[in-house]
Amino acid sequence: MNVPGAALSEKHDGGSQSEEAERSEIERTGESFAHLNEKAILRKMDIRLIPMLALLYLLSFLDRGNIGNAKIEGLQEDLGLTDDQYNWCLTAFFFTYAAFEVPSNLMLKKIRPSIWLPAIMVAWGVVMTLMGIVHNFTGLLTARIFLGVTEAGLFPGVAYYLTNWYKREEMQLRQAMFFSAASIAGAFSGLLAFAIGKMDGVGGLHGWQWIFILEARGTITLWWPRPMISSGNMSDRRFWIGRFGSTSLSTGGFTAQLMTVPIYITAAILAVIVAYFSDRVGRRSPFIIVPLLIMVVGFSMCIASGNPRVVYGGVFIAACAIYPAFPGVIAWLSNNLAGSLKRSVGMAVQIGVGNLGGAMASNFYRAKDAPRYRLGHGLELGFIGAGIVASLILLVGYSSANKKRVKKIEDGDLGRYTQEELSEKGDKAITFRYVY
Repeated sequence: MNVPGAALSEKHDGGSQSEEAERSEIERTGESFAHLNEKAILRKMDIRLIPMLALLYLLSFLDRGNIGNAKIEGLQEDLGLTDDQYNWCLTAFFFTYAAFEVPSNLMLKKIRPSIWLPAIMVAWGVVMTLMGIVHNFTGLLTARIFLGVTEAGLFPGVAYYLTNWYKREEMQLRQAMFFSAASIAGAFSGLLAFAIGKMDGVGGLHGWQWIFILEARGTITLWWPRPMISSGNMSDRRFWIGRFGSTSLSTGGFTAQLMTVPIYITAAILAVIVAYFSDRVGRRSPFIIVPLLIMVVGFSMCIASGNPRVVYGGVFIAACAIYPAFPGVIAWLSNNLAGSLKRSVGMAVQIGVGNLGGAMASNFYRAKDAPRYRLGHGLELGFIGAGIVASLILLVGYSSANKKRVKKIEDGDLGRYTQEELSEKGDKAITFRYVY
């Protein structure tokens, strides 16, 4: 039987379906365009941001590590330092470096990165310049203490800064590209120090003094990346905010310098390759645990043999595992902390505590233990073992937490919370999934 209203209803429903289909098509087209736009902006970000930040870190790592090259050029003898005094100068840097990382990251909440990061860059350049004119142990120790203060904010600041622009599944590759500047600096520093050391006697200064002064001058001169890290240049900032709305061995001094080059270059390349695959598969723990196991092999070779070739091979293997693992550790923590303040402080604490390892390592590898350094290598193996255990504990813990949250949602607990309450809970929300 024909019902007058039925035809009208069918016509109306047909119109609704047609309009719905049209609307869906528009949305799909818009999403496709947005996806292409996102890829273009992401590529632009990688080109404009990562190289400039990597350059800052390269200069930072170059300035903090050149004391080793300065020692080869005669710093210890010219200043009359004992082995213990030299080790104190190495160690002092890491204490202040670790202590000031959290305060520096908190400053990023008050001062724009485009102002804060270049400011601390100029500050450590000035300290490095003054280090080139010290005359005794007290002067060198004081300079190293203030170098730690001024450099403290760069690495944790940039590591946190990147989390504001990249999604969790994009993070490790960018962290690795940034961190690989450290290994490039390690290679470049040996070559640069070798060349600058030839200036010994110029202007009445020793070669090691020129290493400090010229590298510091380069740091101060190259503070120009400031405009490149300004958020005002980041295309459409609202677009980026929108992205996150959906994700809540020595045979001579010079030879020792040059032999570090292939190690650091290879390590830098491997760091980027490993990070790329870690981001692609969306996993962190395998790309940390496997390098840790490889480190065991490298340090074991160093302990087992006194043959310089075997030791060099062990160092090569260990370094090529250390550099890929480090960005993974940083990315792993940043992926699992929600809320900008918590992530900022958490990453600074992580990096600060990690840098205390530099203070310890300065005293693990003592001059009197040369050339085998069994104590240092043994302690390194102990820490690596602890790292493997900690990684496995995190792996099991994160997996268990995710399963419990899935179960709670299946039991209907999600309806007990508003969107605002879930957002306030951050990584404690039942909708948050840990990355492992």
